[in-house]
Amino acid sequence: MNRVVCDVIRSYLTQDIKYHVMIKTSTKKIWEILDSKYLTKSLENRSHLKTRLYRFQLKKGISTSEHMNNYTKLFADLTNVDAVIEKDDVDSFDFSS
Repeated sequence: MNRVVCDVIRSYLTQDIKYHVMIKTSTKKIWEILDSKYLTKSLENRSHLKTRLYRFQLKKGISTSEHMNNYTKLFADLTNVDAVIEKDDVDSFDFSS
């Protein structure tokens, strides 16, 4: 079962990311590698995510539910890197654009 889960995880990764975990046979080890490389809690990652948040806009051709899912994912990513989000930041978004 562990190998099947590893294969499923790898199937969702892009080729350049998949390269780092190709020989791993433990889902725990794969997760640790991906976490350390892509969920680092650096100032640079926080800054990049906050910039994405402040530039977040409604795009034509995307449903409202998909837009809200993207918005929620962005907040989840910010929470994962321990970013502090002020209430004023959340309240300042205009979704009517």
